[in-house]
Amino acid sequence: MGPSPIITRYMAKHFAFTLAQVLLALLMLAYLFDTIELLRRTASREMVTFEDVLMMSGLKLFSMFHLVLPFAVLISSLFVLWRLSKSHELVIIRSAGVSVWQFMMPLILVAFCVGILNITVINPLAAATYKHYERMENRFDIGSSSNPLDISKQGLWLKETRDNVQYTIHASNVWQKGSVLEFQDMSIFETSLKDNFKKRVEAETGELAENKFFLTNAWIMEVGKAPEYKKSVDIPTMMTVERIEDNFSSPETISFWTIPSFISFFEQTGFSSLRHKLYWYSLLVSPFFLVAMVLIAGAFVLKTTQRQGGVLIRVVLALSTGFGLFFFSKLAYALGASASIPLALSTGAPSLIAIACSIFILLHYEDG
Repeated sequence: MGPSPIITRYMAKHFAFTLAQVLLALLMLAYLFDTIELLRRTASREMVTFEDVLMMSGLKLFSMFHLVLPFAVLISSLFVLWRLSKSHELVIIRSAGVSVWQFMMPLILVAFCVGILNITVINPLAAATYKHYERMENRFDIGSSSNPLDISKQGLWLKETRDNVQYTIHASNVWQKGSVLEFQDMSIFETSLKDNFKKRVEAETGELAENKFFLTNAWIMEVGKAPEYKKSVDIPTMMTVERIEDNFSSPETISFWTIPSFISFFEQTGFSSLRHKLYWYSLLVSPFFLVAMVLIAGAFVLKTTQRQGGVLIRVVLALSTGFGLFFFSKLAYALGASASIPLALSTGAPSLIAIACSIFILLHYEDG
């Protein structure tokens, strides 16, 4: 026999209300500490006002939501199950023939729905606000780097496939001036999809703007033709300065909905999309990570009755396990970022392991 709709609504409403309170408390705490940290970093910047610091902390708050959400779910699950157990409400529910899975299901569904809401609604807001936050960091020169582009000593290499032609672009030096990207000693190789050489363009300088490469003092070399000099040459491209910037900036500044298109673009132009793929996969599995937190809380709090004692120890163990799972997921994420393990394994393994272990423990409690 399944639980009555009244029990289901009661459990879901109680958990959702507690989760909202814990989330608000954790976000306020994160906002306070981030404000203090920004005040320390901007202490030597006279142009940065206290209002700027408060605004930067507020812009970063949406991105903190994704970080604190698993802990909020864990703490809320522990509190709800502990309170229901302390008031003997769980004893009454169990005596009515409701299994542990049935009264845990409302909590699991609420956590999963909050995870879906996080990646579909909160994440796009966080991406937009965090990008603005990074711009303010660069404007006040308090970030890790004032240049959003990360170019190696060998210059910049780009790769683009368009109209059945593969373009390989190289520039020894690159500068960004506003919405324009400037190149020095630029080479563009045109080949077929079967790597048959078609054309080569060597230019002294070049610019990327308005979906075109504007080359100056260029030599054009085609198969079967003498080299031709041109003062200026325009070559169309689907690359833009914004898309190149997004490749070198953090994936957190890109919305969940637009990450797949950026991944496809980067693969076509020769950029590594590993970081963006890893971040997107981690977003996809994040609702299951929240479910794992709920099951961990149930595995510890539902172990014994209140009269058997040891409640505080079990709560501490549950919190420790939740924190351990979080750091294990970060370790797996780092291994995936270094390409040591497959991306799907690095993002999905922590949640699956935690869910499987928690289900095993709960099955043991339920069936003996």
